[in-house]
Amino acid sequence: MTNHQRGIQTVELAGDILKLVCGSKRALSLSEIAETLEMSPGSAYKYLISLLRTGLLKRNDSTLEYEAGPLSLRLGLSKIKHDDMLAHARDALTHLAEKYQLNAFASMWSDLNGATVVFYKEYGGFFNLGFRLGMRLSLLNTTTGRLFAAHMDAVQLADNLDQDMIKPLDYMNVLQEIRTQGYSTLSDIPTPGFTSYAVPVFDCDQNIVMTLTAFGPSERFVQGKIQPVLDELNQIAAELKGQNNG
Repeated sequence: MTNHQRGIQTVELAGDILKLVCGSKRALSLSEIAETLEMSPGSAYKYLISLLRTGLLKRNDSTLEYEAGPLSLRLGLSKIKHDDMLAHARDALTHLAEKYQLNAFASMWSDLNGATVVFYKEYGGFFNLGFRLGMRLSLLNTTTGRLFAAHMDAVQLADNLDQDMIKPLDYMNVLQEIRTQGYSTLSDIPTPGFTSYAVPVFDCDQNIVMTLTAFGPSERFVQGKIQPVLDELNQIAAELKGQNNG
């Protein structure tokens, strides 16, 4: 019945533009948007101006191409906040951060933003290094990004590395090591003096759906503390996998 109710056509057209731009793996030009939606460039441009003003889209001033804006990302994060799996991750990571005096966060993959922080618990004992919800994490230079990269197929990895720096020569070997050991770790990268560990959360088909990361000053990862942190991260991941499969 809803499909037969009258709506506002301009809003629906704006929605079509949003779906097109936000569903694309790359930024789109005005001509591409207009051609795909069979609109005149002049009409499409008026919609784009309004979507830019609201923050639903943003435009690259150099290429004049359009992509998802900050409001679109915030709306996506708001939806994720109500996810039961993330709620469990929030509680468990908060406990872990306070227990081991570390920072902890959860990340999910977004076609719009790549590896994206969806929850962050800062331990009060040290600064947060600029972390924030919605932050995009490098596939090359972060523990979390490398973990996502390790579980991508060759095509997806190539597509997403185009947006990153040139990969180091041993990068593929690093990804293989991550898959073998079941976790990712880095010291002094991207921040000198800090160490991080990340583990994957899989669904029933062994697709990565979330990552759990703990990090802090390297001196806090003393011998005898690393394995308990990893064990607890893996326990949380196992619980989340069971919840996701249920």
